Amino acid sequence: MGDLHEQLRLFGFNELSRQAKGNPAMNRLMRAATAVLIEPEDEDLSFLHSGLCQTALPHTRPEDNAQPWERRSTRASLIVEPGTIRGESGRFEYVGVPYGPKARLIMIYLQSEGVKNRIVPLGSSMSAWMRSLGLPVSGGKRGTIKEVKEQILRIANCSLKLEWEDDLAGGVVTSIERTTIVRGLKMWAEQPGRDKWPTHVELSREFHEHLKTHAVPLDKRAIAQLAGNSFALDLYATLAYRLPHLREPLHQRWSQLQGQFGSSIEATHVFAFRLRKLLPTVLAVYEGAQVDVSRTGLTLKPSKPPVPRTVVTVRGLTALTPE
Repeated sequence: MGDLHEQLRLFGFNELSRQAKGNPAMNRLMRAATAVLIEPEDEDLSFLHSGLCQTALPHTRPEDNAQPWERRSTRASLIVEPGTIRGESGRFEYVGVPYGPKARLIMIYLQSEGVKNRIVPLGSSMSAWMRSLGLPVSGGKRGTIKEVKEQILRIANCSLKLEWEDDLAGGVVTSIERTTIVRGLKMWAEQPGRDKWPTHVELSREFHEHLKTHAVPLDKRAIAQLAGNSFALDLYATLAYRLPHLREPLHQRWSQLQGQFGSSIEATHVFAFRLRKLLPTVLAVYEGAQVDVSRTGLTLKPSKPPVPRTVVTVRGLTALTPE
C-alpha cells in the first residue's frame, strides 16, 4: 500500500484516477489514501484508550440484551455489562451493550475530547453533535437519530471492566474495574425529549485518569473514511496502537484475530476472508503500516505511528505514542 501513497504524491489523484478508469475499487482506495496524505494538524486528532484499541465491542446487535459482552486479545480483555432502565411496565429491563460503528464513533468522540478535559462538550443540540461526528441527521424508523439514541442509551448505562498490558510500565497488567464511562447522558438517554439535550457530560473519574496516560492518537480523517464499518475501525485502532510498539515482526494466526475482532459463530475462513477484504482500505488510511498477509494469518511489523509524535506533542498531551 506504500506504493499507492507514493504514486499519489508523484502523479496526483486525478492522473491515477484516469488510469484506473473502470476500476471503482481502486478509486475508492485512492480517495481514502488521499484523505490522509498531508500531515495531520491539531484538529485532525482523535484518541482512544489503548485497552479499547486491543479489544472490540459487538459489530451487530446482540441477541440477548441482558448478556454481558466479553472479548480477549493476546494482551487485553474487555467485559461490558449492560445497564437497566425502568420500562413502560414499571419494571427494570436491560438495554444491552453498545454495538456497531456508531457506538465506536461516540466512544472515540468522548475520549478525544476527554484527553483535554474530563468535562466533554456536546454542543447545543443532538443534531449539531451528530454532524460533528460526521453522521448525517435523519429521522424516522430507519433514520440515524434513532440509531444514535439507542447507542447513547446503551453507552450511558453500561459499565466496563478492562485489563491490558501496560507498555508504559514494561508490560505490567493494568486494569479498570467495573466503571461507567460517562455521566450526564443517563437521564436524557432514558427519557429523550423530556429533558433538554445536555451541553456537557462528564467522564467517570476512574476512566478519565487512565485515559490521560493511555490515550492512543488516531487520525480523525482516517476515522471518517472508515466510519461506516465497525470491523475496519477496530482493525485501524489495533494497528495504530500495536505497530509503533513492536520491536520485531509479530505473526498472529486467523484464530487469534478472530477471538479479538470476529464472531465466535462464524467459520474462521469466513472471518479471514472478511479481514483480507477490509485490510487494503485500512492500510490506505494508515500510511507506513507494515502488514503482510499469509495463508495462516497476518504478520505485523514495526511501523511509524499514523500520527507523528510531533503533532501530538503540540497539544501538550501525554499520549501513548513511542519515539
